[in-house]
Amino acid sequence: MQKTRLIKFLKSLNKIEIRQFRDFVKSPSFNKNKNVTVLFEILSEHYPEFETQEMNEEKLYEIIFKNKNFEYFKIKNLISDLFALGKEFLAFNSYKKDQNAKDIYLLQELRKRNLDTAYEKAFNIASDSLDKIKVKDEEYYFNKMNLQFELMSYYSPKKPNVNFHYMQERLDLFVNYSVIFLLKIYNIMLHEKNQNSYNFDMKLFDNVMEYLEKNKLNDIPTLEVYYYVLLMEKTKDERYFYILKNLKIKYRENLSIVDNYMLYLHLDGYCATAYNIYGRTDLLYEQFNLAKEHPLSDTTELGKILYPDFLNQVKKAVRVNEFEWAEDFIERYMKKLSDEKENTLNFCYGIIAYKKGEPDKALDFFSRTNFSSFIIKIQVKILLLQLYIEKEYYDQVLLMVDSFRHFLAREKTMLDSIKISVMEFLKITSDLVRILSAVPDNDSDFKIKKIKQEVEGMSNNRFGIKLWLKEKVNQL
Repeated sequence: MQKTRLIKFLKSLNKIEIRQFRDFVKSPSFNKNKNVTVLFEILSEHYPEFETQEMNEEKLYEIIFKNKNFEYFKIKNLISDLFALGKEFLAFNSYKKDQNAKDIYLLQELRKRNLDTAYEKAFNIASDSLDKIKVKDEEYYFNKMNLQFELMSYYSPKKPNVNFHYMQERLDLFVNYSVIFLLKIYNIMLHEKNQNSYNFDMKLFDNVMEYLEKNKLNDIPTLEVYYYVLLMEKTKDERYFYILKNLKIKYRENLSIVDNYMLYLHLDGYCATAYNIYGRTDLLYEQFNLAKEHPLSDTTELGKILYPDFLNQVKKAVRVNEFEWAEDFIERYMKKLSDEKENTLNFCYGIIAYKKGEPDKALDFFSRTNFSSFIIKIQVKILLLQLYIEKEYYDQVLLMVDSFRHFLAREKTMLDSIKISVMEFLKITSDLVRILSAVPDNDSDFKIKKIKQEVEGMSNNRFGIKLWLKEKVNQL
């Protein structure tokens, strides 16, 4: 039974939920079949692993039905009934947590039963509770709109033709809800379009942006933030970066955890693009300060950090020589790494040692990494090549360049933009090594001029390769 839907469901419950599910199964309001209760009690004894020989249909049937002749469909139906209760339990638990939904259902019932005094008191409580919420996002406006519709439904039969303002209020709430919702969808679409060149049909985009341009935004923080995020992503105009930076400070308490994090990601992404695509270094401290202000959110299970995010935080600090902060970050958060822990720590300590001018130490750390991710492997290979050049291991560099090219050729899932930029780096690196290892001659000036032109013509600065090559070529 290990792979049955029922066992998978039971394994998904934490200790509190398994106790709550026991109460749910035993409640006559939800279950009147005593055999279903017995089945749950047998299975729950093996929580959380459920690894035992007793976990098969024949044995369960024998325990529940006291050695009667085995009937396959009888036990199967019992298992199916318990799983059906499990789905009801999940829905019920979710409903219990949703106070806004409970308020609406309560108001509907009170209205239908003409319990006016109780209705008006319940409505005021629900309305006051919503008004106290600081975060005015799409969820807030959706709940406010439903509450407004419920009030309109209550008063319309009592005072017909005099409550038109309720209709206007409902429309205004619906527009705010819809526009925030649309902006968030456009935001994802635009990101995917830029990253993966997918051509979405962004219906109503121009109409929505025109509407927002003509209407007041500063009383709805979520709306204002996503409007400027879209402008920044679409136009790449730097003034929107600084507008959003100020809004981030201004609205910290008025945005949800998710929206605060999304704003951080967009600001961080703008800085990353400036560095990776255009080779700009003027926003590196901006990016580091963003990292300092925004501890990593859990991107996997509760309290865990994905290793690419961990690496990036350290790299941001190292680029601006904030070694103490980087080392403190590693010590404080290494226990939260989700996987690749040893590889990640070796990479981080390696990049710190490299930037501190300790090449032997850096080589040792990098040589001990073996990431499963090809994109991190590429970064390690680039760093090793750079270190070998600085150590003047020119023969090893040329051998590494050759094996690196084969590695790139084998990797079919890599984006063309990455492959092109790394191939450019390998070609120029080979030329650089040949100049460095050769005896100067009459053609040296021509070769140096040519390699400088090639560096300037590189498609991007991904992984810092263009800036590094510039520095090396300028030393010739």
